[in-house]
Amino acid sequence: MARMHSVPAQNIISETTPCRFASWRQVLAQALKFSLATAVVIYLIRRGDLAWEPLRASLGQWQYSVPAFLLLALTPLGQFWRWQSLLRASRLHLPHREVFSYLMLSKFFNMAFPGYLSGDILRGFYVSRRARKQPSSSSEPDEINPKADASTVVTSIVFDRLAGILPLFALCLAGLLGSLRSPMPLPLASSVGALAGLGLLVPLLLFLLAYRWPQPPAILLFLSRALRLQQPFRALYRATHNYVRNLRLIRNILGLSFLTQGLSLVSFILFGLTLHVQAPVTSYLTLVPLGLLVTAIPISPAGLGVGQVAFLALFHTVGTSQGANLFTLYMASYVLINLTGAFLYPVPRARVPLRQAANLAELSKQ
Repeated sequence: MARMHSVPAQNIISETTPCRFASWRQVLAQALKFSLATAVVIYLIRRGDLAWEPLRASLGQWQYSVPAFLLLALTPLGQFWRWQSLLRASRLHLPHREVFSYLMLSKFFNMAFPGYLSGDILRGFYVSRRARKQPSSSSEPDEINPKADASTVVTSIVFDRLAGILPLFALCLAGLLGSLRSPMPLPLASSVGALAGLGLLVPLLLFLLAYRWPQPPAILLFLSRALRLQQPFRALYRATHNYVRNLRLIRNILGLSFLTQGLSLVSFILFGLTLHVQAPVTSYLTLVPLGLLVTAIPISPAGLGVGQVAFLALFHTVGTSQGANLFTLYMASYVLINLTGAFLYPVPRARVPLRQAANLAELSKQ
């Protein structure tokens, strides 16, 4: 008969007590998170940012509004895969569900605070913390992710933002070329052309420099030192060098960026049909990207208020007064989609200590 080994009960109790305490801490932390999310939702409702009336009114033209909403709901998936690709290119292997939850959580909080900085800080914090604990997706079971410093995570977010903005400048130029048959006012066309050209030229020059040289040129170091941004600029340049040397990654990133911005643009066109906006499609190519760039300025949460004024003025140049209503309908759908971020707080998985698991396994044999 096999000899049976007994495990002292006090050892089991001493090891399970910290586990129970940790589980209660997790429950309390999740309760606090959902309480904060509920408070933000109530705040948005009382402030009037959840515009249900435009959504209800658009149902009268459901053949346009419903497809527009569904296309807009697909854009977070493209944004998620773009950011996940950048993280994995930086050797940060996190599960898809967690990265998606960080992204949607940041989009949710961006609705309550001006600009995109608050949400980016939040997802950067979560990724930096989890990347130090998450096992690697490598085939080696004992291999752990290299520790990710803050600069690695921050540069992935900055590059992600930059990759999302570049297609807006390209679409502006495409709209200007397409509107040659129905020319826009010369001051607007020249201003948009200069802004879009500069917005494309500066990042492309940076990409070209980073592709050829692993260290930034002296003139750029001098400028970053004068602005007291030498360390962040060095980290961004080093990460950009690693990214642009991976041509397959750049192709996928730009493809996803054009896809997501294209879906948003088609959503605007469909919302315009819902509101009976009489404007050529080429006008959407120029005015919508320009309006979205204006809303990215950190003045109001998610561009609310600023976007209505910007779109009203922009679409007034093509003879329609529905620009503000168009952006309101877009934002109502956008806010409704981003509300899912309130329910996607990352819930850490409970882990049983190895020693406790061995004790329990030995008890089960007795």
